[in-house]
Amino acid sequence: MMIMDAIMSMFHAIDTTLLHDSILRFTSSTLFLSFLGLVLAFHLLVSTHATTRQTSWILTTITSGIMSLASLPFLWDYISKGGSVKYIRTLPAFAVAMNRFFQAYLAADLTIGSIYYRSSISLLEGWVHHAIYILVVELAIRQSWAHIFCLCASMEIPTFVLGISTLYPRLRNNILFATSFFMTRICLHIILGISYFFTENRVHATGGSIIPALLLTLILPLHVMWFVGCVKGFIRRAAQKRSAQLTPSVFALNIVPSATNFPSTAMKPISQSTFTFPPSLPTRHNFRLRLSHRRQSFERAFRSLRLDFLELPSVASQRVFSSRKVLAYLPPRETVFGYVGLGRKNDPQFKMTTDVPDIDKSGTRVPVM
Repeated sequence: MMIMDAIMSMFHAIDTTLLHDSILRFTSSTLFLSFLGLVLAFHLLVSTHATTRQTSWILTTITSGIMSLASLPFLWDYISKGGSVKYIRTLPAFAVAMNRFFQAYLAADLTIGSIYYRSSISLLEGWVHHAIYILVVELAIRQSWAHIFCLCASMEIPTFVLGISTLYPRLRNNILFATSFFMTRICLHIILGISYFFTENRVHATGGSIIPALLLTLILPLHVMWFVGCVKGFIRRAAQKRSAQLTPSVFALNIVPSATNFPSTAMKPISQSTFTFPPSLPTRHNFRLRLSHRRQSFERAFRSLRLDFLELPSVASQRVFSSRKVLAYLPPRETVFGYVGLGRKNDPQFKMTTDVPDIDKSGTRVPVM
C-alpha cells in the first residue's frame, strides 16, 4: 500500500512538472506577443495625445485596465470565501499568461519611454522599479505564485482611474482615485500582507514560504508615500481654488485738500465698500494709490499759485509792478531825444511830438504842422 502511494505521488509530481513546463513554454510566446501588441497600440494612440505626460500614460493605462480585469476571478474567490487566501483558485495557465503580459509591459514602457518620453522615466520610479518588478514577477511564475500576483493586480484599479483622467481630463475624478487607492493599495495590501504571514495560509497558498508576505511588507511604504503625496496635492489644489475664488477688495479713495471732520459711513460688503481717508493719514493699503492722487493735487495747486502770482504779487514783485507803472507814464525815448535836439529829423514821431520848427534844404524855416 505504501509502495502504491509512493508511485502515485511520483506520477503526480511528474505530471505537475510537465504541466508546469508546458505552461512556461506557452507563456514564453505570450511575453513576445504582448510586447509587440503594446508597441503597436502605443503607436496607434500616440497621435491622439499631444503632451509628453499623456504619451507616457498610454501603456500604463492599457496595462492597468487589463490587469484589473484579470484580477477579478481571484478577487471574487477571495471575497466569496470570507477573505481567506487558502481557497483562491490558482488557474495556472491564465495566471502565468497575465504575469507574462505584465512583464511585457514593464519592458515596453522602458523601451518606448527611452525614445518618446525619456523625461518622464525617473531612475527610482522608472528603471529601478520596473527592473525589480520584472524579477518579482519571474519569481512568482517560477514558484507557482502567479495567482497571488494576479490577486494583487487588483491594486492596479486606481492606476487605471488615474490614467484615464490623465488621457481624458474631462473624466477626472479625484475622489474616485483617492478612494480606490486607499481601499486597494493601503487596506487590501495590509490585509493580504498579514494573511500570508499566518502559517496555515502559507501552507495552502505559498507552500510554506514567507517570501510573498515579506514582499508585500516591503512594498507597502512606497504605496503609503504615494498616498500621502496624493492627499497633499488635493489639499494644495483646494487651497489654490479657494484663494482664486475670493473677490478682490476695491477701495474708492477721495482726496480732500482741507477737511477737519470726516463723517463716518456705514460698513458695506468688502467688494463694494468705500473708504475716505484724509491726505494726512495714509494707510498701508492705499499709500501708493493715494500718492499719485496727491502728486496730481500738488501739480494743480502749483499751477494755480503761478496764476495767482500775477494777481497777488509779493513784496519783491510789487516793486517790479510799481516800476512798470512809473515807466508807463514816461514819454518814449525818441520823444525825449527829439525834445532835446538829439532825435532823428526824418522821424515822423519826432515831427509830431516836438514844437521845434524844422528847416528845409533851402534854409527856410518851415513851421511844424
